[in-house]
Formats: sequence, C-alpha cells, structure tokens
Amino acid sequence: MKPKYILLFLCFSLISFFSTAQKENAQKTAIPDTLLIKDLNEVVVTAVRSKVPLKEIPASISIVNSDQLTTMSKTIATDEALRLVPGVRVDNGTGGSRVHLYIRGQGVLTESGFRGIGVMLDGIPLNDPAGFAPDLYDVDWATVSNVEIVKGLAASLYGAGTTSGVLNINTMDGGKKPVNGLLYMSAGSYGFWKVLGQVDGTEGNINYRVSYSHTQGHGYREHQAFRGDIFNEKLNWTPTPKIKITQLLSYTNYFNQNSEGINLGRYDTVGPRAANTDAVPYNEFHKTQRLTGALLGKFDFCNNQDIQVKVFARMNKYQETSNNGDDHKPFNQAGVSAQYDLHFGKENLKNHISVGADYSSKTMTEIEFGVPDGAHIDKNRVDSYFSEEVFDLDTILINQVIKQRSAGVFLIDKLDIARKLFATLNIRYDYIYNELVNNIPLPDSVVPPSGNRSFDSPSFRFGLTYSAAKFLNIYANYGTGFLVPTEDELYNNPAHWGGFNETIKPSKMYGGELGIRGDVGKKFYYDVAGFLVNSKDEFYRYSIPGRGNNTAFFGNIGASRRYGVETSLSYAPFDFLRFDVAYTYANCQYTSPDSVSGHFIPQCPEHVLAAEVAFKFLKHFTLALATQYQSKWYIQTDDSIYNQYTENGVKRNSWVNGFNIYNASLAYHFRLGGLDSEISLFAKNLFDEHYFGFTEPNNGPDYNSYQPAPGREFFASLRLRF
Repeated sequence: MKPKYILLFLCFSLISFFSTAQKENAQKTAIPDTLLIKDLNEVVVTAVRSKVPLKEIPASISIVNSDQLTTMSKTIATDEALRLVPGVRVDNGTGGSRVHLYIRGQGVLTESGFRGIGVMLDGIPLNDPAGFAPDLYDVDWATVSNVEIVKGLAASLYGAGTTSGVLNINTMDGGKKPVNGLLYMSAGSYGFWKVLGQVDGTEGNINYRVSYSHTQGHGYREHQAFRGDIFNEKLNWTPTPKIKITQLLSYTNYFNQNSEGINLGRYDTVGPRAANTDAVPYNEFHKTQRLTGALLGKFDFCNNQDIQVKVFARMNKYQETSNNGDDHKPFNQAGVSAQYDLHFGKENLKNHISVGADYSSKTMTEIEFGVPDGAHIDKNRVDSYFSEEVFDLDTILINQVIKQRSAGVFLIDKLDIARKLFATLNIRYDYIYNELVNNIPLPDSVVPPSGNRSFDSPSFRFGLTYSAAKFLNIYANYGTGFLVPTEDELYNNPAHWGGFNETIKPSKMYGGELGIRGDVGKKFYYDVAGFLVNSKDEFYRYSIPGRGNNTAFFGNIGASRRYGVETSLSYAPFDFLRFDVAYTYANCQYTSPDSVSGHFIPQCPEHVLAAEVAFKFLKHFTLALATQYQSKWYIQTDDSIYNQYTENGVKRNSWVNGFNIYNASLAYHFRLGGLDSEISLFAKNLFDEHYFGFTEPNNGPDYNSYQPAPGREFFASLRLRF
C-alpha cells in the first residue's frame, strides 16, 4: 500500500476512535464551538441587491462561511477561500494574491486578471466600467466574514461584467464591546510571513473596525517574491433605526515579481522552480498602489419603502515591467449607484420591486518606456527578492489616454405566492463607452492613432423557486448576458499601431439552470445544480509576428456550449464532525467554426473535486483533512495543435495532466488570560505532488506557458482575540 493511503487510513481511523468517546462527552457537556450546517430558513443573501432568504432565490448560490475562512493556511489566497465552491476555479500562479478566476469556464484566456465575474467588496465593485477585475489585492481574507457566490448569467443584476457570476465579499463589523482586538500572525514555507492587527468595537450608534496587515514571501519559484500592505477602515453609523450609513476607506500596496510561465523543455531540464528566461535579467514585476473611499446609505421611509445609495472613488497607480517595456498605467475611477425598493401586498401574495441605476467612469493614462535587449543588461544587477530596479530607455513606446464610461438601469421584481412559490424577474440595459487618445505623433500612413468603441445591450433573467418542504427547495431560471472586450483587448489593435481593435465585438450568452437544495435538521445540506450556457462570438487569443511590445491580440472565434452539474454537500452527524464535498462536472466545447467545433475550451477541466473533513476532539483541538482533484485540460485554441504540438523539435501532448493533492491542518483553541487564542498548523500538498497549477496560451515555438504548482508546504499561525 502506498504511504499516502496508509497515512489517510490512520487519520480516518483516529477520527473513528475518538468519535465514540466524543459522542458521549457531547451528551454530557455542551460544546460551545460546533460544526453546524446552514439552515435555509436562517440564511439571508445580499448579493442579489437586497436581503433575500436563500430558499427564495432562483439561482445557484454558494456561501463561504467563517469556519472555512478561518481554516486558511495563509489568509491571503483566494484559491483557499473558495476551495469548497463548485463551479469556481482559481489559478494562483504566484502563491500570493495575483490570481485568475473562472466560473463555469468563463473568465479564461485573459491577459491578466479576470472578466465576466463581478466582485463586490462590502457592496463596492472592484471591476472597471467594462467589467474587468485586475486583481483581488484589496481583499484581506483575515477580515472577511463571508462570501456569497452567485453563479450563472447574473448580468441582469450588475451589468455586462457579470455574465458568469458575482462574488459578494463581506468584511466583519466591529464587536459588541467598545474596544475589541485581534492579532494574527502566520509563517511558513518559502519565506512566507504575515502579521495583522485589528481594533474594533461599538460605542452608542457607531460601530467601527480598523485593520492593517503586512504580507511577504519568496515564492516557490525563482523570481516570484511578493509583499503587500493592506489598510482597512469601516464605520457604520445608525443615527436612527431607519437610517444606516457606512463609510469605507482602504489602501493597498502590493508588489510581486513575475516568474512567468515556462515551456516543457525548461521544466524538464531546470525543474519546477525555474523562472522564465525573460523574467531575469529584465526583473519582471507588478506593483500596485490603490486608495479607495466609499459611502453607502440605506434610508427607510416607512415599513415598505427604502432607498439605497452608494458612492465610491478609487485612485490606482500600477507598473508592470517585462522584456517588452516598462508599462505605467495610473488611473482614477469613480462610481455611483442608487436603488429604490418597494414592498406591498397581502400575506399570500407579496410583491417586492426594485428599480435603480449604476454609473461608473475611469480615466487611465498609459506610458510605456522601451527596455534594452537582454544582451545589454547586466544580469548580476537583479539578485534580490524585492528589487524594483528597471532598465528604461529614452524611447516611449506607448503614450495614450483611455477613458471608459458605463451606465446601466435595472428592474427587479420578486413575487411571493403563498409562502411556497417565488418568482423573480431581472431586466437591465447597459451602455459602455471606450475612448482612446494616442499622444505619440504617427505617420499619416498609420491610421487611426485614436478611436472609440461603444457597446450596449439589454439582458434579463427569470426564475422560479418552489419550497416543497424544508428539506426540498426546487429552483430554475433562464437568462441572457453579454460580455464586452477589456481595454487591453481593444487597444491591442491587430490592424494598426494605435487606435482601437475594430474587429472584436461583444460575446453574447443565453442559458439557464435547474437545481435543488435543502437541509435536514442542521445535519445535512445539499445543493445540486445543472447548467447550460450557449455563447456566440467567443473571445480567443492570438499573436502577430513582428509587433514588438504588442504580444497578445484578441478576436471572436465562434460559438460555444458549456453544460454541467455542480454539487455541494455538507454533513455534520455530530457537533464535532463535519464533511464537505464540492464536485463539478463541466463540458465546455466550441460548436463553431468547423475548424474547432467539438474541441474543448482551453483551461476547462471536466472534473473538479474538493473534499474536506473537520473533527473536533478533546474539547480544544480541530483536525481537518482535505483533498483536491482536477482532471486534465486542453492548453490552446489553435486547431493545428489540438492533440499535439512540436516544441523545438520535440513532440508534446497538447493536454495537461490533472492532479490530486492532500492537505491537513490541526488547530488548538485555548484561553490565555483574557484572550481567546488559537494555534494552527497546516500541511499543503502532503505527498509533494508535482503538477501544473494552470497554463496560459502562448502562440509561438513552444505554444504554451506552463505554471508549475508548489510542492509540499508547511505553515503555522497564531490568532489572539480580546
């Protein structure tokens, strides 16, 4: 028998051994901290733009609770926070916070960040006006209370950037006492450490929370170091029971070196920790400094009417260096949202109507300086983990201003019929405008140096939910959406140097869901959803030789179909034992043109499984064992390499092998004086599996950039609350 199976057998035997004695203790002594299952009658979701009980929402929704968030090894990685959410895949190529995020196969093939997924942090969007989210640096997962994930065509709720779903991230409010505190420290493999301090509380009608954290690590690959500082301030003021005003302020300073993907030849000869040959000596890195302020207000006029208003402003300074240039992209963004809610009707027939509008604007000035070729850079100059040294020439490759504006109006109508049947209709219209002004004089033969593109479309979603019983909730929906190109995809113009890409157009989607969910006596919870989404004018990525710093271009390739089943199960037979399983089957294929019809969409594995068991024993200990499985996936859109490609004369398989890894954690809860304390130990990838975390398309002699995943890692953390 293999060692890893022996270890798993021993761990599960340990759980079985303690469970009998623990059951007897549980009957005698109440355990204050238990592993419970959510109750459909108690769970309220705000991601649908108002507070609605989960059992009444006709859509697949997953909720990440505080138990799952406090069992993260580093409290910085989105892939850990969303590990038990079916249908969601997170690619973490740095071990830090720079991630790619996909929901049901949407969001893949972006140059950086992700699109098609709306991200709300305490109600404020992290997306730009076109729906693109560059990162999740602003999220300090140690301060998050819960995450609501709405899957499927949610464009009718938040606009063109939410065609595959919405992440609604809610941070903690202050505690009940006037002054509370939290100190969190974590350290582990590859030079990682994090420290967080928080003060919070409630005084009269004011609730507050202030936190600061510093994170850094060397990364598990060469030239992959990262460090970040996050300051968060949140204040809730309730002058009367009918008025609540929330003020938010955050500052993020994040730096990470970019080791880039490597080809298989380099992986075979140098190993999984190798950086791309461009990363050094060019010292490729990303640096982000971001300040965001916001005001949110909710005003209740009477028992059945209220208004919600949100205003935010964001300043961002961004720098990205590479072998193509030193790119600076500072921008300012502002937005406002207003929503009116009306509730009326009788006990057996109630109507909830919301009407509102969203507006957002962004202005970015981009200047990119040229860099010398590798032969003219002293390769010994970049040898520190956090070096910000760059090698600029006097040549300016890009000098342009990009403006974006988006406006949307929406209507949400929810009808409650006899407390059993709930019908919801969302209707929305969006308009997105993009403008580019090129400030570099160009020859008359090179036109147009500037340009503009605008997109608009309506979208809708209709759904029904039937509460057959507490343990059986049936829901179904059908909707539409459209996904607009990001700014990078627009200003990387394949026809000219400068101007906007005139050939790319929005991708349109339509499809629906059918699902069931329920809970049985707070012991067992399930949610099973089947989905089907058809897309027209799918985006794809390609290269054009001889275009210098313009390395990635985007266009529309044809149609696709995505269908599958998502299953989420939680079972807590006792207060001290809980099992969680999240399984996704997804079939994502092109249906046209003929050259790629029947081919799988890149980066979309058919099978993804996450399972976890948590066991509390001897009153103070919690042991958790987990596994993650992912099947193989295809690497590229190009039809000519669907089954194999040639890399420098060597035949390569165009499919990336899947992986199966195991994780474990042990936490000890105790009182230290007046402090609630917790020490945790984590082991990730216990059996040191070598695999690729994800791949990026890269047309060329090697056709793909492979991102090796980390091997075995260990972390320890200390959490003190007062």
